[in-house]
Amino acid sequence: MKTLRHQAYKAIKDKIIFLQVKPGESLFDFELAKELGIGRTPVREALLMLENEKLVECKNKLGYIVRKLSREEAYDYFAIRQVIEDFAIPLIVEGLTDNIIAELEQNIEKVEGYIEKNDFYNVIRYETEFHEILYRTTNSKVFIEVISGLVDKFQWLRAIALSAPDGVQQSLNEHKKILAAYKAKDIAEIKTLTEMHIRDARENLASMERIVF
Repeated sequence: MKTLRHQAYKAIKDKIIFLQVKPGESLFDFELAKELGIGRTPVREALLMLENEKLVECKNKLGYIVRKLSREEAYDYFAIRQVIEDFAIPLIVEGLTDNIIAELEQNIEKVEGYIEKNDFYNVIRYETEFHEILYRTTNSKVFIEVISGLVDKFQWLRAIALSAPDGVQQSLNEHKKILAAYKAKDIAEIKTLTEMHIRDARENLASMERIVF
């Protein structure tokens, strides 16, 4: 059973990652406690956990704010993601099955449906799931252990990039091409498309600099 602290931690983290509270905006423990229907102590503990993860920072009497990344930090995350993806691609190709392909196809259909509904929360959720399915397909416990410490930051940056004009449709189109390359088991093409996907996300994030930097 999750403690109140962990319930608060998950709820506040989701607010940050799904951009319900944007970088630079304030988080007040009394407001969060009222919204979540719990005491201020577990909320404060949750905020300390998020401060340790560098998602929020304390502004003394002003409470906490969602942390803004420097441009260098954001670009480093994209560079690290590129290295991780290059490592994972051959493992994913090796582990790919018809069931996983079907799961990825269903994921793309869900994203299309949520785009039509203008449901940005679920667009982010399922855009992220596309990558999580691929990561799981590596069948590497070490890889999953390493990536688990980064996926939240990747999702946060992804959400900001998807906020750019045409960012959602662009990403969806790229997912379709990446999936087609996986079906063909064309590792060189997958790497090229994945590099383009990460580059475009980085450029879209840079275009939203008023939010992130």
